[in-house]
Amino acid sequence: MTMSLSIDSQAILLLATNVGLHREKTMDLKPLSLSEWNALSEKLAPSSLKYPRAFFEADPKEWKEQLALNEAQVERMQRLLARGANLSMEIERLSSLGVWITTRAEPTYPQRLKKVLRRKSPVVLFGVGDHKLATVGGVAIVGSRDIDNAGVEFTVKLAQRCAGEEMVVISGGARGVDSIAQDTALNYGGRALAILANGLDKIIQRREVRENILNNKLLLLSPFHPNAAFRVYNAMERNKFVYALSDYAVVVSAVEKKGGTWAGATENLKEKWVPLFVRIGESCSSGNSILVNQGATPIDLEVLSGTKPLSDWFKQKTDQTIQHVDLRGQYLIKDEQESKVMVNEQIALF
Repeated sequence: MTMSLSIDSQAILLLATNVGLHREKTMDLKPLSLSEWNALSEKLAPSSLKYPRAFFEADPKEWKEQLALNEAQVERMQRLLARGANLSMEIERLSSLGVWITTRAEPTYPQRLKKVLRRKSPVVLFGVGDHKLATVGGVAIVGSRDIDNAGVEFTVKLAQRCAGEEMVVISGGARGVDSIAQDTALNYGGRALAILANGLDKIIQRREVRENILNNKLLLLSPFHPNAAFRVYNAMERNKFVYALSDYAVVVSAVEKKGGTWAGATENLKEKWVPLFVRIGESCSSGNSILVNQGATPIDLEVLSGTKPLSDWFKQKTDQTIQHVDLRGQYLIKDEQESKVMVNEQIALF
């Protein structure tokens, strides 16, 4: 799939990513971090420059005056923007591999991420597959890499039910619960969305992966460059994206105060991104029961074996007083004033 990028997105890619940035030639040059880009974006929207494209059109002196930048910041941005040819070649190379790019300035960017995470949403996403799969919500199925037989049975049954009810299975694409849920959903005719902690270049070489992508059954997303190696920090960072793109999240197994599953689940409970459900049963780890005590809703194999539609059960159990994205992709907000704040943030959120 090929996507054309706006001039705004090209400016964003040059300033806030390492796409086309040859590190061996520019060791002293770093792209703007997420916090740096957010700070710049906040100044940009209310200024006369307004849009990222202005960095191509306006004189650097105007950047400095309008955005209250110092000489070092202006020089850094000029150097970052000067690598346009390298950026074009890298985009073309990625496109030849089937990898597309979107930014917070594009209509193809998953609006759920901006609505739920706001300034924590990634500035850029790399993807392979139909980008529309990231707009329909679904059920995030997360858990430990090492899982017992009871956990496997629960994961398989949950993914089967999701596939049968046409709910997209969302995961982090890791070994264990993630891959079991994804593979089961696909094998039963369902759809899956995986947000990866590393690059896309190796996984898209697998034949079964490419087949599911071509059949519009699988979408792979990553906020990290396709050549990026796996890092624990990246895995922790992408957890919030798994939750933000879902309607509901289900924890199959979590170890107390250890690992990405625990970190992601507790962060979600704190931030109230989406309703959290946690597997209960005799073989479950103590981390599961602790999450329930902290506010998660219990779910067991009996629920998955029942005849009631799972989507209806989720809706019934969801606490309507918390903020979450429902199945229509609407952000439910209790406070009108907070709603106005969110709208204002959306305007500035490039």
